[in-house]
Amino acid sequence: MKGLSWVTMRKGFALFIAILLAMGVALVFMVSFFGQVPLGEPMLRTEFYPPPPWQVRPGDSLEVAIGIANDAWLLAWAKDIRVAVTMPEGFTSSHTGTNQCVIDFGSLHGGDGIGSGLTIRVSSNISHGNYTVTVKVSGQNFPEKIFTPVVTVAS
Repeated sequence: MKGLSWVTMRKGFALFIAILLAMGVALVFMVSFFGQVPLGEPMLRTEFYPPPPWQVRPGDSLEVAIGIANDAWLLAWAKDIRVAVTMPEGFTSSHTGTNQCVIDFGSLHGGDGIGSGLTIRVSSNISHGNYTVTVKVSGQNFPEKIFTPVVTVAS
């Protein structure tokens, strides 16, 4: 009977040590991972389809897809992504009917992408030439980026 209790006590002690070791390893891992490894910043990439420069005739419209991808790792969220488009006089947005519009993309986690379409209408009495559209991508936790694609109005 004495031998049986000694074996049981050794097994209990070994289990206790194993649990303490596992907790210690988990604690060290969590501190080193979350304490030292930064969660990272979002890395946004903006693409246009078709790619600029764009060409359109007076009185016609141009369909543009705006795509945004977050090339950072999974936990690097980009928050409150907004795209503000400003066009010259004689151009109007399908979203607002004016020469300015804002498209809200919301949040985007790392490794994901999202897109939205924009129809740009050109007045029939606009002069031929090159016009610059300003596209500003901004948000809560990443630096603002400004793009200036050119639209050529030709006959």
